[in-house]
Amino acid sequence: MPSRNALVFIGISVIILVSCAAIYAYWQLSANAAMPAESGETLFQVAMFNVFSMGNFDGFFTFGELAKHGDFGIGTFDGLDGEMVALNGVFYQVPYSGQVLTANYSMKTPYATVTFFEPDQTIHIAGPVNYAELQMRIDESLPSDSAIYAVKVSGTFGYAKTRSVPAQTEPYPTLAEVVKNQSTFTFANISATAVGFWFPRSMEGVDYVGFHLHLVTDDHLGGGHLLECIVSNVTVELDQTNRYTLVLP
Repeated sequence: MPSRNALVFIGISVIILVSCAAIYAYWQLSANAAMPAESGETLFQVAMFNVFSMGNFDGFFTFGELAKHGDFGIGTFDGLDGEMVALNGVFYQVPYSGQVLTANYSMKTPYATVTFFEPDQTIHIAGPVNYAELQMRIDESLPSDSAIYAVKVSGTFGYAKTRSVPAQTEPYPTLAEVVKNQSTFTFANISATAVGFWFPRSMEGVDYVGFHLHLVTDDHLGGGHLLECIVSNVTVELDQTNRYTLVLP
């Protein structure tokens, strides 16, 4: 039979273990309560754009983790290996060759912006309109110039010009140097969707101010960073976003 001292020691040990477990459980609950739930009202961003664009192209955040924070967005891949388009929960890669691939969750990104797309406003434009006119029409419909907007543009593109960039190796150049060697793709009479964001001027440097859109064709055979277009029968969906989460490398 255990001695009195042994029983006291066991009792104290149990109290300490229970107290530690309670403290840990409380800490976990507090941490979870402090972390806002991801929703269509939250934009989740991997890396600041101005830091990334200076040549920080090492991927550090997996697409498996990224998918927990959004089903819609844009970005790139480890080593700047092409353009990323996220639409309806699928992450597409448009590499330098232009052949659209489906990303797997083990791949990593050095820069991306995603959200769970829940449109608040829909605009219909008969068109045809070019890219500058399209942006102007959307600008006129924004409820506020201080919020972030997820932007989805669907329609018939009589003409579209997109780009992608070649994968880079260390020492990395700047993004401005990389795009001097970009490949461009042109499309005619296609159904496609442009995906991206509008950032207010107050967030310059954190991300690209104004419109930043990537395109993917409805047959998933082409796409890239949108440079120019002429589009008609346009449906523009806007998701106003007032909450923002940034993950640094």
